[in-house]
Amino acid sequence: MVSAKDFIDKGNNYYDDGKFREAISQYKRALNIKTDDIDVLINIGLGYRHLEEYDKAIEYYNNVLDIEPENKVAINNKGYSFECLKDTDKAIELYKESLEIDPAYDIPLVNLSNIYFDEKQYEKVIEIFDQALELDPLNSANWVDLGRAYRYLERYDDAINSYLKALELDKHDKIAWNNIGFAFYNQDKYDKAIDAYTKSLKIDWLYDLPFSNLIKIYKKMIEENSKDSIAWKNVANGFFLAKAYKRAIDACNRSLEINPDFIDAQQLYEAIEKAKTKYDITPVLLDKIEDGLILFSTISTSVYLNDIIEYIKYKSPELISNDSKFEDNEIRFKIFETIREKGIHCKLDKNKLIFYPKPIDNTKVDYMK
Repeated sequence: MVSAKDFIDKGNNYYDDGKFREAISQYKRALNIKTDDIDVLINIGLGYRHLEEYDKAIEYYNNVLDIEPENKVAINNKGYSFECLKDTDKAIELYKESLEIDPAYDIPLVNLSNIYFDEKQYEKVIEIFDQALELDPLNSANWVDLGRAYRYLERYDDAINSYLKALELDKHDKIAWNNIGFAFYNQDKYDKAIDAYTKSLKIDWLYDLPFSNLIKIYKKMIEENSKDSIAWKNVANGFFLAKAYKRAIDACNRSLEINPDFIDAQQLYEAIEKAKTKYDITPVLLDKIEDGLILFSTISTSVYLNDIIEYIKYKSPELISNDSKFEDNEIRFKIFETIREKGIHCKLDKNKLIFYPKPIDNTKVDYMK
C-alpha cells in the first residue's frame, strides 16, 4: 500500500527538480491520506509561490494557520506572497507577527529589512536589527546589515563599529572588510580604506567590490597628484593581491618615484614582477603539460612524473629561468589539474602515471582515485 510518505518523497523529488506542478500533485495525494500534515501544506504553498500563483499559496498557508495559528513559517511565507502581490503593508504586518512569535527567526527579519531598505527607512532597519542582535549577538550577518543601514545614513563610525563586531565573529568576512573600507573612503581616510580593501582581497582576490573600490582610490590619488609614497605602496600591494599586476607595478613605480630609497616598495616591486612573469607564462606551461601527456600516452603505457616534468622544462626553458622559475611541485600540481580538466585517462600509482584507453561507451571513470 502506498503511504503518505511515498507521495511526499515523490513530491520532494519533483520540487528539487523545479517541477512544481508535479510536486503539488504528489503533495495533494499525500494530503488525501494525512489531511493535517502542516509540512505538506506549507510545501504546497511554496510550490504555488514558485508558480507565481500567490492567491493559492496564501490559501494553503491559511490552512496551516487554521491548524496551528502561531506557525511562524506559514505567517512569514504568507507575508512574502503578499509582498509579491505588491501589498507591502500586509507583508510588513505578517513579518512582524512572525517575529513576535520568534524574534530570532532570520527569514522574516531579512524580508522586513529588505522592504525598509527599499523604502529607505533606515532608522527602522536599525531598530529591527538592534532588537535581533540583543537576542542573538552572535549573528555576524545581522551586524553587517546593521552597518549597511548606518552607512546609508552616513553614520560611518557606527557603521564601522558594526562591521568590526561582525569581524569579531568571523575574521574572514570579506564583505565586512570591504564595507569598512567604503566607510573610511567616505570619510576621506584613504590609508585606512586601502588597508580594509586589501584585507578583503586577501580573503578573496576575485571579490569584485574591494577591487573596484581600490581602483577608485587609485584614480583619485592620480587626480590629486598624491605624493604619499606609503599610500602608493599600499595600493600596489592591494592590486598585487588581486593579481592586477599592471596596476600594481604602476602604483609601485609611483611610490618609488616619490621615494627611490623606499625598501618596502623595492621589495614589493620585485615580488610583483616575479609573480607577473610567472602569471604571463602559465598558459605556456599548461600547453606544454598537455603536449607532454599526449606524447607519453601515445608511446608508452606509463611514465614517471619526474620524466614528464623534465620533458616540460626541456621544451620550455623559459619556465626555469631565474625570474620565472616554476618549482617542480608547482608543475606537478598543474599536471594533476590538466589531467582532470582535459579528461586524460590515466591513474596515479606512487610516482608513475599509468595511461588507459578511452572507454568505448564514454563511461565516466575517476582515474585520479
